[in-house]
Amino acid sequence: MKKNLLFASAFILALLAVGCGGNVSKNSLTEGASGDMLAYESSAVSAIEQARPTIMIFPGDQTLQALGCLKVNSIDGRQFTTRDYAGYLLKDGNAKQLYAAIQNHFNAQNYPLSDLEQTLKQLNNQDALDMADGFDKDAKTMLLTTARPDIILELNYDVLNNQQMSMVGHNYSQQPATKSLNYTLNAIDAYSSKVVATISGNSISGTTVIDAISKHIDANMAKFQGDIMQYFSDILTRGRDISVRITVLNGSGLNLSDLSIEGDTYADWIIDFVKTHTVKGAYKMQMNTDKELSFVNCRIRLINEDGTQYGVYDWTRDLARSLRQNLGLKVTNKSQGLGEAVLVIEEQ
Repeated sequence: MKKNLLFASAFILALLAVGCGGNVSKNSLTEGASGDMLAYESSAVSAIEQARPTIMIFPGDQTLQALGCLKVNSIDGRQFTTRDYAGYLLKDGNAKQLYAAIQNHFNAQNYPLSDLEQTLKQLNNQDALDMADGFDKDAKTMLLTTARPDIILELNYDVLNNQQMSMVGHNYSQQPATKSLNYTLNAIDAYSSKVVATISGNSISGTTVIDAISKHIDANMAKFQGDIMQYFSDILTRGRDISVRITVLNGSGLNLSDLSIEGDTYADWIIDFVKTHTVKGAYKMQMNTDKELSFVNCRIRLINEDGTQYGVYDWTRDLARSLRQNLGLKVTNKSQGLGEAVLVIEEQ
C-alpha cells in the first residue's frame, strides 16, 4: 500500500513539475513559446514581417502544354486559356518532390507558403459546399476563389532531344545514364505580373529530373531569394504598383466631366484623390473620357503607420468611401485581380 502511495505521489509531482516549467519534450508544440499573448499583442508590429510575401509554386504553360494540361479556346473571336492544374499533379510524378525541395528553401527563411495541391483541394471542397447551399457561381466568384499569392514561382522544365518529361514514358530513377534538360524558375509579382527574379539552367544533368533541377536550384537560391527581397524592399519604400479604373454604369446620365457638389468635375476630383493618395504622387493617367478614368503605375503604400498591412482592397475602399461621403455617389467595387482597383459609379 505504501509503495502504491509513493508511486502515485511521485507521478503527481512529475506532472506538476512539467506543468510548472519542468523539462518539456523537444517535440512539444509549445516549445519556445513565452505564453504571454498580451505582451505579444502589445509589442510593435514588424513592417518587414508583415510585408514578407506569400510564395506559391505553379507549373508554367510550357510544362502544362507538354503534359496535355493546357488548352486555348476561342469564343467570339477572343482566346481563353484553360489550365488543368489538378491533371498536371496527377500526370507529373516529379511535381510534388520538386515543389517540396523549393518550398524547403523558403520555409527555412520563414516565408509564408501556399501549397498548390492543398489549395486545389480546399477550393474543390468550397465548391461542393456552395453547390449544396444553392450558391450561384459567377465569373467574378470563380476568379476570386482562385489561389492568388504575392509571389508566384512559375516552374517550366523539359527534357532535351525530344525526350518526354517526367512520368510520361520514362522512369529516370531506374536509368543509370544522366539526363540533360532545361528549366526556368521565374518569381512573378502576382499584383503586377512583373518577373522579379529568375533561375534558369540549360543542358543541366543529373540521374533524375529532380536531382538535376534540385542541385542547380540549391546553387542559385541565395541570389534568387535576395532578388525577391530586394524587390519587396523597394515596394516598402516606393509603394506597390497597381492600376485604377473608374467607370460610369451604362445608361447612367452622369458624366465624369459634370460638376460635382464640391465645385470640381468628378474627373478632376478623382484625379486629385489619386495624386494625394499615391506615394509621392506616382501615377500615370491612361484614359480620361466622360464615362471612364483609368490610371496605371499608381504606387500605393504597403504599410500603415502602426506597421499593419495596407493593400489594394484598403485603398479601393478608401476611394469608394470618399466618393460616397464627399460627392454623394453610389459606387460599387468590381475589382477582381490582386493588382487592380475597379469602381463603377451607378448613380448620384
